[in-house]
Amino acid sequence: MINGTGRHDMRRPRGVDALLPAGATAAVVAVLAALILPSQAAEPVIVLVDLALIGALTSMFHRTARVPGLPPPTARFWASMTRALLVYAIGMAVDLTALLVTAAGGRTVPMYGAQLVYPVAGLLIMYAVFKYPTTAQNRSERLRLGLDAAIVLVGVASFVWYFTVSRRWAPGQSWLSLSESLALPVTVLVAGFGVLRVAFVGARLLTRPTLACYAACITLTGVATTLPAPPEAVPLGATTLLLLAQLCSLGGSLLQYHASLGGTTQPPGPTRRPFSVLPYGASAAAFGLLVIVVGPDLDWRRWGVLAGTGVLLSLVTTRQLTALRENGHLLARNRLLTEQLQHQAWHDELTGLANRAYLGRHVEEAIQRYTTTGADTALLLIDLDGFKAVNDTLGHEVGDRLLCEVADRLVSVAHEGVVCRLGGDEFVVLIERRLAGPLADRLVRAVASPAVIGAHTTRVGASIGVAYISHSPTGIVDLLRRADAAMYAVKSAGKNNWRLSEPEKVAARP
Repeated sequence: MINGTGRHDMRRPRGVDALLPAGATAAVVAVLAALILPSQAAEPVIVLVDLALIGALTSMFHRTARVPGLPPPTARFWASMTRALLVYAIGMAVDLTALLVTAAGGRTVPMYGAQLVYPVAGLLIMYAVFKYPTTAQNRSERLRLGLDAAIVLVGVASFVWYFTVSRRWAPGQSWLSLSESLALPVTVLVAGFGVLRVAFVGARLLTRPTLACYAACITLTGVATTLPAPPEAVPLGATTLLLLAQLCSLGGSLLQYHASLGGTTQPPGPTRRPFSVLPYGASAAAFGLLVIVVGPDLDWRRWGVLAGTGVLLSLVTTRQLTALRENGHLLARNRLLTEQLQHQAWHDELTGLANRAYLGRHVEEAIQRYTTTGADTALLLIDLDGFKAVNDTLGHEVGDRLLCEVADRLVSVAHEGVVCRLGGDEFVVLIERRLAGPLADRLVRAVASPAVIGAHTTRVGASIGVAYISHSPTGIVDLLRRADAAMYAVKSAGKNNWRLSEPEKVAARP
């Protein structure tokens, strides 16, 4: 939608903000059904509410993918997530049909949605997560990030196996039964992997409130999978937690949608910390689970070995974190030094303007742009009139301060272009061709204004030669030569003016 100013209208579509309260109302209905109705009648109601919440979440993902101005990788991610949730919703619809047939016919129909369709949705989620670009710059960094995520996932998987899967399935039961037991835990692991990847690699895909909502959703779902299921009854605790998880996910998607409308999302960027403590926390948690599982069967001798192993792992982890922190400080200092060196390589030390090397790079880009698109660029070569007399009479300190004053004036007037200092009292401005003439007039007037340097009032002028990329597409040397010839023509004609270079033979303005 375009408003009167020509911009996209970012007003929120009607009905979007009503999704969360409507979903909360439906969740209350599902909990009441679990409390009041028999299990065979309550389960279809609960799955229907789940399906409605998944539909709302899918709608929000689709809306987010279509927000105008969204970076293409981000839009593709949300479009892929929309397709994944559509597949997941199809699986839920299949399971809802199975529950209805079971309730009506009295025979149990397998939950093929959980057994066959949910894994496809999980693969689509993994595809969307892996396709999103990250800040990993080389293979070793990608390997490290992958190992971090794998460590955390293995730690979580050990808890899921002990508290969930091993309680619902035993060796000798059918593989379809195992698939049904794994459906929800594996979905939690896949979603957790997505959040971990976003957190580890610095991909600014999700805002912090959205990330918090999704983390709460995963946590609630994980806790729900560990609760025991009562025979021949609806698991009220697990049902309530799963519905709360759905609402957290829906709330996070609403926050992300509004952030996308407001333009507050960002492309991938560097993380503040060069390492993550999550893998070490996952290792500690897995060791704690090991103590809980094997502890009752240990005698005092084995407990001593286990305690020593725990202390040893703690010391190794502390040493590793200390080394990582020191490495992070070193990397930060090296990064700062590199940035300073890069700035010095591309900028003039006295004025802070871009230098000749920086100018050469931008001229090459302008030539390439002219060759491919025909967009022309002008180079304005500025030589100060009367600067040598000021420098010789008042000294180099006053002369340097005057150069800095002129540089500030050039930047303030030519803010649309690139301002550089060639050396001495020569400056250059790169600007779009259509802006060159009016800008040259303003630069002449700006430089000619008196400058107060300490106790001295100084006055210099500007002779400007203008050359177009279209007249010198061979490189910066020929471009500067043409502009230099036009600038000396101005000096010969009385100074403090500007002239366009050959071949157009435009005379200086009177």
